[in-house]
Amino acid sequence: MIRPWLRISHNLALLAAVMMTILPVVRLNEEYQRLANVTETVRGILHGYDIRLRPDFAGDPLSIGMSIEIASIDSISEVNMDYTMTMYFQQTWRDPRLSYTSVPHNLTLDGRVAESIWVPDTYFLNDKESYLHGVTVKNRMLRLHHDGSVLYGLSYELENPGAGEMWLDVVE
Repeated sequence: MIRPWLRISHNLALLAAVMMTILPVVRLNEEYQRLANVTETVRGILHGYDIRLRPDFAGDPLSIGMSIEIASIDSISEVNMDYTMTMYFQQTWRDPRLSYTSVPHNLTLDGRVAESIWVPDTYFLNDKESYLHGVTVKNRMLRLHHDGSVLYGLSYELENPGAGEMWLDVVE
């Protein structure tokens, strides 16, 4: 005869084993659904999006915020009067075509999505040579907010002919 406390203990152990088997499957299914919702949201945002037109094309000029963080000054050549630096360059703007309500959080997307949306044609006026950092892909980040606000970040290395002065002129 099995003692009652032993039977209860055995049943609890069996229940725990079953729960540990079921819960990961439920969590994976929830994660799959969440990712499917995000995928559908991004697909819906980009469907019919015309990359050739800036946001509010027929309206007022678009305001673009910019920030530059110099990560390092890699070399300075007094002979050539130029310098090379690595920097993080971020731009922000609002594109109502990219607004969404179907997902309750901001979307941080692969930088390659930037090839599917309008981005400012910003350049450095006195830039001699520059390139985006990249190992397997170009080093860039894209974050979309519910209201269509966009944060676009890049990691650049650029060589700048300083002409005796160290200045950087950004034109949008």
